[in-house]
Amino acid sequence: MAFNNSSSTNCSGGDCSNFMTYTTSEKIAIVAANMMIFFLAVPANGIVIMVISRVQNVRTAPTSTFLINLCIADIVIASLYIPFITVDLYVTENWVFGDFMCKLVAFLFYLAINFSILILTAISVERYISICLPRQMRLTAKKAFITTIVLWLVAASIALPVLIVRKSVPNRYVGEGIEFCVETWSFQYAKVYKTLNLTVFYIMPLVFMTVIYYKIGKKVWASADKTRTMKLSNKHASNSKLRLTKIALAIILSFAVSWTPLNTASMLFFFDRKNYPYSRKAAHVAYPMMFFVAFSNCALNPLLYCYMSQNFRKAFQIFRTRRSRRDLGDSFSRSSSRWFSRRSKRNAEQAADEANGGPEERGTLRTNSENPDCSRTSQPEVQQTKDTILIMSAL
Repeated sequence: MAFNNSSSTNCSGGDCSNFMTYTTSEKIAIVAANMMIFFLAVPANGIVIMVISRVQNVRTAPTSTFLINLCIADIVIASLYIPFITVDLYVTENWVFGDFMCKLVAFLFYLAINFSILILTAISVERYISICLPRQMRLTAKKAFITTIVLWLVAASIALPVLIVRKSVPNRYVGEGIEFCVETWSFQYAKVYKTLNLTVFYIMPLVFMTVIYYKIGKKVWASADKTRTMKLSNKHASNSKLRLTKIALAIILSFAVSWTPLNTASMLFFFDRKNYPYSRKAAHVAYPMMFFVAFSNCALNPLLYCYMSQNFRKAFQIFRTRRSRRDLGDSFSRSSSRWFSRRSKRNAEQAADEANGGPEERGTLRTNSENPDCSRTSQPEVQQTKDTILIMSAL
């Protein structure tokens, strides 16, 4: 969380003033950088969700279920937290969205961050089972879905205290009508909660995943010689598992690298408060950069999928092909409908003109309708029209 604005300031002693201020040019640059993350992360993660959920052979994999939910968590951070925190930090410099949004935005931020690390841990376990225990255990898509629901509930329960203690409170020291979104519990309670949260949902999962991927690396290294003598189909399956493991490892490393600076600053804030932030000039530059690096992780995962996953690129191509065919079919159907509508209208107008014509025309109509030869010659034309409609609708 932020330390230089209303979103994370503890109003102990009645001091809720802003930690740092920025010039107009600095604010514009920071807002532009944060909005760039927003406009990259939301559509990119949305595309990943659509591709994985629409392509059958990708959708049924357990890892795909985890990746879809990881994208959902990234969208929550990018679409809800980044815009609100940017306005709070660098535009209004106080909270203007009310008490309800103060609680909701903070709750969703902790929910999404905690869930992200849990789902990354689940991905590492799934990779371990797939590579090290392929015969003893098997994680199905159904089990992955149930695991995801449980992880969402766990993350929500841990984030629940933030929903209770966050409030939008007025600050009489800054000005009339100025409100800050703050945590109303004491500094000691905040210190305990943040320390436990960081330990359980950051340090311990990263240590656990390090051990897991170390074991995976040993297994892959030991089976490298066997892979050379495998049949082509088995070798392809082994290489596919290895590529997916590399992608998962890259995602976890990017998460750890992105959030380590901000989490380190958080611990220094709580455990060395007297000397913190050590240098205001350095903090003036470091804080926006730490937030940018942390939030950029939301947009980084889709780039990793596209860059490292050959299967995802193929699935994306299938998705584009299906979408273009569907759009072409819809366009052709609309044009065909308009053509048949115009033709039916012209036929109706011609029939009306003939019905309103002279006695000779009416007699001709009666003669034609009573003539069996004429009626027989018109039946193939009607059938041909029906066949044309069926063929064009099928296309």
